Amino acid sequence: MGITVKQIAERVQLPSRTVRYYDRIGLVCANERSGAGYRLYGTEEEGRLLFVRSAKRLGFSLDEIRELLAAAEGGCDATVPALHRLLEQKVDEIDAKIAELTLFRDRLTTYRSGKRLSGIGCCSHGTFCGCLDDVPEP
Repeated sequence: MGITVKQIAERVQLPSRTVRYYDRIGLVCANERSGAGYRLYGTEEEGRLLFVRSAKRLGFSLDEIRELLAAAEGGCDATVPALHRLLEQKVDEIDAKIAELTLFRDRLTTYRSGKRLSGIGCCSHGTFCGCLDDVPEP
C-alpha cells in the first residue's frame, strides 16, 4: 500500500500542493487510489520527486526536468549525457545573463555620474522633472 500526498510531501520536503501539481502535469503519477479516492504513492514516485526537487535547485525548468526524467527511464547511462548537455546550456545562459547585467551595471554607473543627477539643469520651470529622461535600456 502506498502513502498519501501529505506523507510523501513531508518525506521529500515539498508542499503538498506542489506534489499535486507535479502529479497533474505528469512528472509523477500516483500508483493507486485509496478506498476514499486519495492518491497513493510508492517508493519509485518518492525517488522521482527527490530527483525533481534536486533538478529545480539546479535551476532547471519543468520542461527540462521532464526531459531528464525521460532520460532517467533508461538509467544513469542515458541520464548523464542529457544532464551534462542541460548543465552546459544552463551555464551558457548564466554567462550570457552575467554579461548582460555587467553591461547594464556599467550603463547605470555612467548615468549616475552624469550631469542629469547633479541636479543642475535637468528641470525646466513648468515641466515635470526630467532626471530620468535618458535612463539607459537594460
